[in-house]
Amino acid sequence: MTLITTAFLAISPLILSAAAAPVIVGDLELEYCHLSGYSQEVLCGVHTVYEDRRQQQGRTIDIQFGIIPAVAIDKEDDPLVFFAGGPGQGSTEVAGFADVAFEDIAENRDIVLIDQRGMGTSHPLDCETSDDISLLLLSEEERARIAREELQTCLGQLDADVTKYTQDLANEDIHEILLALGYEQVNLYGGSWGTRSALLYNAQFPQHVRSMILDGSAPPANTVPLYANADAERSLQALFRDCAADAICQAAFPELERNFNAVLDTLGDEGIEVSLADATSGEEITFRLTRNIFANGILAILYSPQVSRLIPIIVRQSAANDFRALSAVMDAMNGSVGISVGAQMSVLCAEDYPRISQQEIASEAEKGFVGSAFIDVFANACSVWPQAPLPEIYSQDLSSQVPTLILSGAIDPITPARWGDRMAELLTNSLHLVAPNTGHNVAPFGCAPELMAQFVSEASVANLDSSCLDALTRPSFFVNASGPTPSSADEDDADGSIAND
Repeated sequence: MTLITTAFLAISPLILSAAAAPVIVGDLELEYCHLSGYSQEVLCGVHTVYEDRRQQQGRTIDIQFGIIPAVAIDKEDDPLVFFAGGPGQGSTEVAGFADVAFEDIAENRDIVLIDQRGMGTSHPLDCETSDDISLLLLSEEERARIAREELQTCLGQLDADVTKYTQDLANEDIHEILLALGYEQVNLYGGSWGTRSALLYNAQFPQHVRSMILDGSAPPANTVPLYANADAERSLQALFRDCAADAICQAAFPELERNFNAVLDTLGDEGIEVSLADATSGEEITFRLTRNIFANGILAILYSPQVSRLIPIIVRQSAANDFRALSAVMDAMNGSVGISVGAQMSVLCAEDYPRISQQEIASEAEKGFVGSAFIDVFANACSVWPQAPLPEIYSQDLSSQVPTLILSGAIDPITPARWGDRMAELLTNSLHLVAPNTGHNVAPFGCAPELMAQFVSEASVANLDSSCLDALTRPSFFVNASGPTPSSADEDDADGSIAND
């Protein structure tokens, strides 16, 4: 799952080619276009649906999509359909991910990226949030109040009934588009929340699904965001162990875990005032850094081993009341993933948060460094966001024998292997592979693209040799400002470049 962010992509990723003639695919007319992050021309289209699919009347919304055409002329008829994460992320906005992860699959299959309703370029439920740094001088209670007010303002500005943006309805849009394009059978890839989307789609339209790849599992049992605290704690403890096992990291940070806990204690609920130079203007800014803000920041950084290699330096500086490294990393990450906050709330406030009890929240808050900081964000938002009834699909049997490849990152802080195991219980014709030293989403790393291509080609998990994933290693930890010092396991990384990309 992707964290709620406060910045969004401001430019549509769908850029039409002015001189290109329309192309007919199935019953739809498409045009050549470019997607952000993808170098080659693709095909783009729009399909109009009723916002209220049940009544089939009233407001209409445009669902936009892109197709990365297969390279081969004699391509297979069943494409790969990409379900993005979040929830709230448009699939066309992560075409660069698809370019890397699905390069081999795209040799003989189309890759279909559909921005589901409310996300990306499909009638997005975008909510502006204040970026006034002075708000961070307020108490957490005051900031929570302002966040609620901003969401209420957003609700008044959106041209939408936000209770009509649940995953089951989005899947009906997607299915309608796929049939109109002439795709009777499809293969699904879901990443993060997209694994839930794909699981539900398979249950809604089982006769149309040939195979599934689920990367970073969010089965219904993983009610977002209840378990983020315990899962992030496991990821952080793995980082502490890996640093201690690396002679150079251990020498540079001999008391890493103790210093981390000391930072949390120093910040506490009230926080401390911090002054830093603004990354854009260079002007000095002052804000109140609390334990919750720090913990949520570390959780976000743990998503990627390429970024979390900086955590030892962040902790060392923070222990000395120097938060420049933390601020720089968070500035770099802010807005890197476009999320339609309104769409995220419409999904989670209907499908997951209502299934969480206060007793569960209290129990899970004791299991890690994040405490209730992560779930508090959603509890605050869902207190004002209109909630649709839990979709009926959640009361149905979601089990299936469709061939499924399940991928988990061993150090993923949000959808780790335990949730892949739960997904495998539903999907009896599946293989669950855990990639070592890999964080959130496995698909782009190491030999995963080749394994996925073989799986989709055969629609079978029987012949997959996953031993190649064992070559994945955690990138070297940074031990000083000039970059990482190579360990015995990673001597080729001396220049500080990102490994495993």
